[in-house]
Amino acid sequence: MCGIAGIVGPGAQGRAPALAAMLQRLAHRGPDHTGTLLRGAFALGHTRLSVIDVSAAAHQPLLCADGRYALVYNGELYNYRETRRELAAAGVTFRTDSDTEVVLAAWLHWGAECLARFNGMFAFAIADLDTGRLFAARDRFGIKPLHYAVVDGALIFASEIKAITAALPAPPRFEPGKLAELLLYREAIREDLLAGIHALEPGHALELTDGDPATLQVHRWFHVSDLPDARRARELAALRRDERLDALERVLRESVERHLVSDVPVGSLCSGGVDSSLMTAFACRLRPDVSVYHVDIADHSERRWAEQVARHLGIDIHYDRLTRENYLAGYIDAIWYNDAPLTHPQNVPIERISALARRHGCKVLLAGEGADEGFGGYDWRYRIRWNWLQLARRTDLLRKLYRKGIFALTDLWLERPRHDFVFRAWANPSDVLEQVADGGFRATLERDCRAAYGFIEDPTDREIQAAMTADYRDYIGAIVHQQDRASMQAGIESRVPFLDIEVARFAANLPRADKLTRRESKRLVKALALRHLPRAVVERTKIGFASPAADYVLSLGDACFADGFLAREGVLSPAETRALLARDAANFTHMLYGLEFWGRMFCWGQTAAELRERFVG
Repeated sequence: MCGIAGIVGPGAQGRAPALAAMLQRLAHRGPDHTGTLLRGAFALGHTRLSVIDVSAAAHQPLLCADGRYALVYNGELYNYRETRRELAAAGVTFRTDSDTEVVLAAWLHWGAECLARFNGMFAFAIADLDTGRLFAARDRFGIKPLHYAVVDGALIFASEIKAITAALPAPPRFEPGKLAELLLYREAIREDLLAGIHALEPGHALELTDGDPATLQVHRWFHVSDLPDARRARELAALRRDERLDALERVLRESVERHLVSDVPVGSLCSGGVDSSLMTAFACRLRPDVSVYHVDIADHSERRWAEQVARHLGIDIHYDRLTRENYLAGYIDAIWYNDAPLTHPQNVPIERISALARRHGCKVLLAGEGADEGFGGYDWRYRIRWNWLQLARRTDLLRKLYRKGIFALTDLWLERPRHDFVFRAWANPSDVLEQVADGGFRATLERDCRAAYGFIEDPTDREIQAAMTADYRDYIGAIVHQQDRASMQAGIESRVPFLDIEVARFAANLPRADKLTRRESKRLVKALALRHLPRAVVERTKIGFASPAADYVLSLGDACFADGFLAREGVLSPAETRALLARDAANFTHMLYGLEFWGRMFCWGQTAAELRERFVG
């Protein structure tokens, strides 16, 4: 796990000070080594967290044997050993034992087709130092970040937005049009929150030629609608349920085994919930030296569940205690390292547990993110929607009679009964937001996924499967964003076995009934968990951290909004901010306080230290 940075364009060799400023802001991502290369149209930089082949031979930027191509790379290639053997059989020779060299060799051998062969999380850039060609790519689910901007005839790219702003000639400007998108999705979907800075989308690659940013082109190499496969779905449906359960165990165990590959100590996060506890169970049995970590949160303690898991598995767990005081002490720093408002409250506990693991000698932690999206774990997002669609289909005649009766009595034609109908405008605000706030992004995404599930006859099952698969693209984005930034804040590589491509392909093609029924969610994963964990842990009610964390932040008061960033930039007045907080504090607190403090740091240049002293104390 590392940080990458680069400047491409005429006079790049004169950009050494700008590159140094960028790398300084990425130092937390790679505390083990910093390297630079300035040649031709390229200024490339890298901060390294040494995980596989920790020798100096694997430092970056990494040059190929003849020195023509240079690579900067952030991530891990979990099938690098298999890929290396395939390349060696084709006559390719290697100088290191790193996955970094395998990425470069694979691209030189197969070109962009290498991406489809990779199983991993990655963001990398390869420069042809002779011709000025640049190729960069990001992994399928966006686990690893890559941002870029074109400024003054140069392409600037980096792992984090704050590194790009370090190289800009003027302070960046917030793009107010992104506010609705941020509130809807808890992240900027395609472009970043700052005008002119873009996120390379998951499953996309960019290229330019002749060292000229004017030739920049971006193309997609993977889309989540590629996951559904009619043949795979038929094969899984033809199995008995216990056979599918065995298959899930095999797929997950193999994924965890891949994610345990490391030349440095590895740990596992264990919240006491099903997903992280199941990952921990597999990890500890496959590699007994894995250490385990848990955040014990005051006002929200789940420690007793983690202790049950520990007793059941016969392992020790290291604990960190999170209180209101130390949550707020780390809150503003977490926003800075997150590159965005804290759209989830877990950044602070993730950073604290990562720091604890780092003190125990770990550099790698396994996490349970991705299970809910793939296997139907969100009741409010999947199971309730499926129940409503089922009800709507079965009562269609009644709904038609209802509509005709309303029309006859009132001359109104209500297309459907809805609880949120308001007489505020000609159109219902919810309908407008659904269509225009994100430029039709989610509607298009679900349409593509529904089309990919065309082999499913039942329309309700087809829509729910499409919604879950679509969440691999947008809903998971904010979650892997926070996991990456919060763990890297402490110099820890976070790995997510549930987002292994083989696990995702398996999940996307499971029958709907293995994911959810009228009363139960995440059925197959829970059935597997019962093989490895105490029943009480598997069947307990999931507890959310959002409300306690919101209360912590609300205790700061609203002084920061008076003549603050949101007000002065014309985003939201203090009265509008208070109204949103009063309406849904648990949902909007981190967004609005986070956006206020983020804007002060990223647009106004205020430091986390001065904001902490002024507003936290």
